[in-house]
Amino acid sequence: MTTTDRTEELNTRDDLLDLAERYETVAALDLTLDPGNVGRVPPGSRLPPGMQEILEADEIRTALTAVDDWAEFVAHVTLDECGDVDAGSTPGRLRTVARHAGHFIDHDDEMFALAFRDDLADHLRAMRRLSRHGVRRVQTGVRCQIPTCKGRYVSPLGTSADRTDDALVCDKDPRHVVLYVVWSNWPRARVQYITVEHAAHMVGTTVEAIRQRAKRGKWRRIGTGRDVRYFVDDVRAGEQLGVSA
Repeated sequence: MTTTDRTEELNTRDDLLDLAERYETVAALDLTLDPGNVGRVPPGSRLPPGMQEILEADEIRTALTAVDDWAEFVAHVTLDECGDVDAGSTPGRLRTVARHAGHFIDHDDEMFALAFRDDLADHLRAMRRLSRHGVRRVQTGVRCQIPTCKGRYVSPLGTSADRTDDALVCDKDPRHVVLYVVWSNWPRARVQYITVEHAAHMVGTTVEAIRQRAKRGKWRRIGTGRDVRYFVDDVRAGEQLGVSA
């Protein structure tokens, strides 16, 4: 086996293991719809309340089923051609197939090997996208540290209860990451704008109250919607003046 073949085998193995982990993440998503979001709206270009959640839940279920069917198929191939046992679950099957990655990418049937690579890439792409469901990505403006990469790091919010597990991820290549233990020790410039959640924690009130104070006090801000940030001096001034919510 050449060095190139060995590298491809290891990459395929890692992709299968990544797919198994991403599948578990997506399968654990809460697809329960909030009845309060469902209602009637006048006809128009916007989706009715609750419809986006329904479409997303349907997309997730369809993607999971597709991986289930594919994992069952390749597990049967593994059982017939490699003699390995069927793990019985989709993540387990994917991890079993990962142990035999070389068999699949160097299969005697070249069309089968090509289809295997394509299917793996398609399923992994879908699971990577869906596994970020409900995760906010805040632009940091910091350039990726890989010299040949033109991306900038984003900070994912919503992946854990605290920030200690969060890494900065390049928006061009998700393989380029900076762990929390590293970026938390970077020198900090003076923060000028802070998130709504940060402002609420600073003042000791709710996010909605912060939005109301910002509107009445005409606080300086950047961004819109969920990604809006307020000028920290305005937040502090509002706190000191004791502006009521």
